[in-house]
Amino acid sequence: MNINSPALLLFWLCCLPLQAAEPLHVIYPAMEERSADSYGYKVLSLALEKSGRPFQLSISASKMNSERARKSIDEGTVSIADFGSSAELEKRYAAIYFPIDQGISGYRLFIINKNSASRFAQIKSLSDLRTMVAGQGPGWSDIRILEQAGIKVETGEFTSLFKMVELGRFDFFPLGIEEVFGLLEKFQTSCPNSIVEPTLVLHYPFARLFFVKKDNQALRAAVLDGLEKAYADGSFQKLINNDAAFKEARTLSAMGSRTVIELNNPGLTEDFRKMPARYFTKPYGFWALP
Repeated sequence: MNINSPALLLFWLCCLPLQAAEPLHVIYPAMEERSADSYGYKVLSLALEKSGRPFQLSISASKMNSERARKSIDEGTVSIADFGSSAELEKRYAAIYFPIDQGISGYRLFIINKNSASRFAQIKSLSDLRTMVAGQGPGWSDIRILEQAGIKVETGEFTSLFKMVELGRFDFFPLGIEEVFGLLEKFQTSCPNSIVEPTLVLHYPFARLFFVKKDNQALRAAVLDGLEKAYADGSFQKLINNDAAFKEARTLSAMGSRTVIELNNPGLTEDFRKMPARYFTKPYGFWALP
């Protein structure tokens, strides 16, 4: 038998066991404003499972704010994180263009001191809202949106923002509807006189995206593939519909009775705009869910 035969060599190679792909070692940040088993972590885990790639997923040992999480991606101590989208982030990192919140975080309710409720009840327009000062965390993508709309913004570390609104350092603390109720409950002891303002909702085109370091294309491809598969087979929708925070938003937000104040988002990129419309919920499609 001629062992140098190309046909025999091909047969021999085909009989060898296929070498398993290297597992993806993925570290997700423990964010100050979120629980360890947060919605973003759950979506990431689902995406990695659906990608078919072997992986090891863990959470960073230390808590961090958004700015620290970004630096950790740069340094390689964190692999991936989800942030509110912005042109700056999309330039700095490789964005995974799938809105993991279906754009719902672009609807913002306000934490306010209850003594200010009568003032907010008189607000009917953006012009009215410009008389108020907003509070935001350092490095948040929303800061540019609010400032370009003519709204003054004060910043502070996340855990101090609740005390700051209590003390009147600013007038309102806008948060995504899927997080505002849970976060107020969590920090109520530091702001006992604060409430979720009942009459207004701020809206701008926005979404939470995953971001990775630009040279981490293997992880980017795996997560995007997994998200698309999860959307196609319904498991993504099942996850978001059953998530406790999104359920709470549907129950407590009373969207039908609120005055909507629309803002432009100057940070929308062409790549963001190209995301399929089907990945975003319609304004009343989300609220109509049981």
